[in-house]
Amino acid sequence: MESFKRILVDVDAAATAHPALERAVHLAKSCDATLTITDVLTAPPHARLPAALEEEMVGDRRQQLARIANTVTGVRAESRLLIGQPAIVLVQEVLRSNHDLLMRSHARDLTTPGPKPFGAVDMELLRKCPCPVLLVRHGRASPHPRIVAAINASTEDTEEQMLNAKIVDLSLQMASHLDASAPMLLQAWAPIAERTIRSHAAADQFAVYVEDARQRATADLTRLAQSFESRGAGLQPTLRRGSPEDVIPEFVVAEGIDLMVMGTVARAGVAGMLIGNTAERVLKKLPCSVLTVKPDGFVSPVRPVS
Repeated sequence: MESFKRILVDVDAAATAHPALERAVHLAKSCDATLTITDVLTAPPHARLPAALEEEMVGDRRQQLARIANTVTGVRAESRLLIGQPAIVLVQEVLRSNHDLLMRSHARDLTTPGPKPFGAVDMELLRKCPCPVLLVRHGRASPHPRIVAAINASTEDTEEQMLNAKIVDLSLQMASHLDASAPMLLQAWAPIAERTIRSHAAADQFAVYVEDARQRATADLTRLAQSFESRGAGLQPTLRRGSPEDVIPEFVVAEGIDLMVMGTVARAGVAGMLIGNTAERVLKKLPCSVLTVKPDGFVSPVRPVS
């Protein structure tokens, strides 16, 4: 993947803190990218506001957004107010201006202590936005963040194999731009039909079956990591036994991970959906920032506007 050149960062212009903007500025400086700072103004459902009041609200929010943009230094930055349903208009702006990264973090992260699940707008963006989406958790950014890429190196699906490569490539880019150590490659594994085999095999036979599955998963993961050795990547392959929805959140907490890089794809026949329900359950448990990427050829179900 090429380095980011046009970053769109969604902020709450009325909030006092903008964690996504701070990190977007840092990333834009490292990538030599332009920055578009946006906010979405959404009218309450069924509200019929007087034209003068609506015009005043829009004007005030534009001014707030412009003031935020004017505080940015060292980066080419502009502001743009969007009006409508947040996820839809954000994706339309990505399509209209060819942004190659969308970043977002809102004041909901500040209302109560502790990590909270990503919201409905976040999840819709992960399903429908064609460019990578970086959801930033609130809190002070680490000067040397820990990055992990969640992959399935044992897949036989060609599209998922290509997506693995994009995930690893993106994690390496982020490590370079954020002055991070070499990313870890995390793969959750479990023997196929483990319960069934256990109930029908002798203990020693089952142990051999499990060890064979572990060795094959290890070989697959090692092979993927070695394919990036020419870039001096220093990737750290890590295998954990269990289901992804259990292994990944536990690993993130235990290892103090700051950024998880993972893939989302469209299911066959269902445009703009995450790859199965497992990925969505994983995302709802993660306490760290998340960067997602879709496979080549993904087409957003959102219709662009001129």
